[in-house]
Amino acid sequence: MELIGQIEDIIYQNEVNSYTIASLETEEELYTIVGYLPFISIGDTIKANGKFVVHQEYGEQFKIDTFEKIMPQTLDALEKYLANGVIKGIGPVKARKIIETFGEETLSIFKYEPEKLSTIKGITKDRAIEMGESFNENWEVWQIVGFLERFGIGAVNAKKIHKELGNDAIEKIEQNSYILIDLVRGIDFKQIDKMALDLGLGIDNEKRINAGIKHSLILVSYNGHTCVLKENLIKFVCELLKVDNEHVEDCIISLKAKEQIVIEKQDNLEWVYLQPFYIAEKNIAERIHILEKSQNIKKIKKIEKELEKIEKSTKTKLSDKQKEAVIKVNENNVCIITGGPGTGKTTVIKTIIELYKNQDKKIVLCAPTRTSCKKNYRNNRRRSKHIT
Repeated sequence: MELIGQIEDIIYQNEVNSYTIASLETEEELYTIVGYLPFISIGDTIKANGKFVVHQEYGEQFKIDTFEKIMPQTLDALEKYLANGVIKGIGPVKARKIIETFGEETLSIFKYEPEKLSTIKGITKDRAIEMGESFNENWEVWQIVGFLERFGIGAVNAKKIHKELGNDAIEKIEQNSYILIDLVRGIDFKQIDKMALDLGLGIDNEKRINAGIKHSLILVSYNGHTCVLKENLIKFVCELLKVDNEHVEDCIISLKAKEQIVIEKQDNLEWVYLQPFYIAEKNIAERIHILEKSQNIKKIKKIEKELEKIEKSTKTKLSDKQKEAVIKVNENNVCIITGGPGTGKTTVIKTIIELYKNQDKKIVLCAPTRTSCKKNYRNNRRRSKHIT
């Protein structure tokens, strides 16, 4: 069912996800509407699709599935829209003066001849041009909102998309919907892929396969990897996009030539990286190598005696392996300590901290155990499939 009307009042709006309860005045009557309505203000005119539901406590409501903002249909509606504070410098008084001065031409003035607004007392020519730009920018953002809503994509990122792509954002998205993946964090690839196909993109189009390859390489990062075996990548992308091996291999070659991915051979196996991941990993490796070869300025003499003091003061008895780990840290600039749950890694870290505190050394500690990262790790893992 469809309702067209003007927002008369916003009863409630969640600042985080834009879930809104509002009053919508149509030609027939006033309705209570509920749904996710980002950027909605009092005075906005919208076209909403959804259905009527009955709330146990609040009675009948119109639950919105999709909506779009449309130009106000009457001068009264346009005055309310201008008066709602969306355009800086225009309040109720100036909104009325603008409507009284330009009448049915008001929209045309804002769009094409905003300098004419300066004929109204209190509006300079520069301010008039700014008002026109603000009006048109708001409207362009709303065109993007309506466009994205058609494909079930939330409008939260519409402003960012407009800022990055400009006034011809919709045209650019229609030409290559996959650019949204780089602009909108956490967007579902399958949703964008469906959007591209609905807009007429061919199933074996190079843009689609390139996006699928890069998406797959991002997925492996959710499992803590920076690269994936080439043969596994090809197989995964073929299954994801329902295309054949030859198309995927051709696109891998193309992406490599464009320096968007890197292919590295190790032990006769080819590993594929997104270029930023490869650069980051190479950078880290180079820095670790430099650190490893540098002078060990933290080395403690007579480490065994110092360890005995720590054990006594903390009433902790280290195992031989734990002592070995602490000594290795003392002797090396770079050291990796591994072990399953309950093997004493945290005790080793605590001992190292106490050891260097006693030496008046500055200690910088980041994520002492995996515990602090578990929630993010689990969330990322749910979003990915293991393709290594």
